[in-house]
Parts: sequence; C-alpha cells; structure tokens
Amino acid sequence: MTGKEFLWQYIMIDRKIRSVKLQLDSMTEVAKENAMSSVFQNEITGLKNELKNLILESAAVKRCILDRIQMIENDERRQILIKRYLDNKTVVTISKEMFMTYQGIYYHLEIGEKEIEKLI
Repeated sequence: MTGKEFLWQYIMIDRKIRSVKLQLDSMTEVAKENAMSSVFQNEITGLKNELKNLILESAAVKRCILDRIQMIENDERRQILIKRYLDNKTVVTISKEMFMTYQGIYYHLEIGEKEIEKLI
C-alpha cells in the first residue's frame, strides 16, 4: 500500500458514510410519507447498523492516520496532510489558509506521502 492509498482510506470511508446516510434519510422519508414503515423497517435497521459500523471504522482509521502524520518532523507538512486527508480540504483552500503556492502544497503532499509510506 502506498502512502497516498493509506491516507485516502479516511476520505473513502467518509464518502461511504455520506452515501449510506443519504440512503437512510431517503428511505426513512419514503416510509413516513407512504405510511409503510413496517415494510421498510428491516432495510432501515440494516442501514442504521451499517452507518454505525462505518462511523466506528472511520474513527479507528482516522486515529491511525493521525498517529502516522504526527510522526513527521516538518510542521507545515503535518498541517497540510491533516488539512488534505483528515479535514478533506482542497489544495486551493489549503493554499489560501497557509499562504503558500499550489506548487508548495503539492510538494509537501508528495514528500509527506512518501514519508508516511515509510511509516506504514
């Protein structure tokens, strides 16, 4: 597994959480509107359980990624990796927040990903 793949785990789980939450919300709304809550109850319960499991997995992965990022010596690089992979911010946003060029952000991301790869 590359450093980038390791860091992307949290973002991918976050996307799954959003997807399941949307499914759950829409199914709950349909069940309320059609007065068919008993028909959808098993599916709603399954989605709630899946959401709980994904949230637990997300917390564990986030902790693991954060622990590895904290091992990096360069403070700016740590901040950039956290903003990009845990806060899910774009390079443009990070660049504005940290008063750095896009190239500087990409440079730190690339070096940080290589450093993370050595730690996993």
